[in-house]
Parts: sequence; C-alpha cells; structure tokens
Amino acid sequence: MFLKYVCTFYLSFIFGSLFGTFLIFFRKNIIWDGIILFLLILNFEYLNFLIYRKKKYIKIFKNIQIGLLIGFFIDAFKVGS
Repeated sequence: MFLKYVCTFYLSFIFGSLFGTFLIFFRKNIIWDGIILFLLILNFEYLNFLIYRKKKYIKIFKNIQIGLLIGFFIDAFKVGS
C-alpha cells in the first residue's frame, strides 16, 4: 500500500514538472493562460469536494494533488531563475 502511495506521488510530480513543457501546446489553442489556471484550480477543488464529502480520506487522490502542486512549484523556480 505504501508503494502505491509513493508511486502516485512521484508520477504526479513528474506530470506537474512536465506541465510547463507542454504549456506551449496549450497556448496554441487557448488564448489566455488564466483559463488554463482556472480549469486546474476548478479540478483540484472538485476533487477535494469528492474526497471530503464521503468523510473518508482517500490518500491516493491527495498524493496526486500534492505531487502536481509541488511539480508546478518546482517548475516555477526553473522558470524564475
């Protein structure tokens, strides 16, 4: 069970890091970056709603969220430097 949590965390971390690379392809179809960010935040909030509505803490989904957000954070440091 622990291995499944760690693998989902690292896999989502990789996807979060790759998001900045593939953002160029998203920008060709969507004019404004705010729409992309709005859709990401909307997805995170909907997933939080599903997780906490059942009063059960689903660690896999939370690990995916945390991994993606840390990947975005690290990618922002790469862009900023």
